[in-house]
Amino acid sequence: MDKTILLANKGIQLLETGRNEDAALAFIEARKGDPDSPDLAFNLGLARLRDGRCRDARIAFEESLALGGENPDLLSNLGLALFELGKEQEAENRYRRALALEPGHPEASNNLGVILFSRGQFAEAREAFLAAVQRRPRYTDAWFNLRDACDRLGLVKERDEATLQGHKGETR
Repeated sequence: MDKTILLANKGIQLLETGRNEDAALAFIEARKGDPDSPDLAFNLGLARLRDGRCRDARIAFEESLALGGENPDLLSNLGLALFELGKEQEAENRYRRALALEPGHPEASNNLGVILFSRGQFAEAREAFLAAVQRRPRYTDAWFNLRDACDRLGLVKERDEATLQGHKGETR
């Protein structure tokens, strides 16, 4: 098997086990053999994002975007990196673009909801959180975010249901 493919597969395995720095190193090595691969750039971005290296994640995600075009997962993860870097408006733009490509994309919906909630736009945030849990019914973070939005809106019955569903769910 090609060395680049072996390194990419090793990186994916390391990423799945939470060894983010080692995964990033494997993806960096794999990119030497295939520098034009949007998937390798994306996976490097994931490893960096999970490792808390948001600037490096942003660079890798933007390289992936330039190499392979837009897709909702890429835009949503780029949005998260931007948000973590304090670039809220840019993050919102990426989430909205992801949602234009795939309405109801769970992460983009939830993360857009977080931004709207932080601005006090609770009704809009509620809609975004609802979209996330409709697409992924066991999305714990989105259920608890929905609970908080409903609480702010005085929707007691819906808040209690979201709390119950959140306790049944799984994280991301």
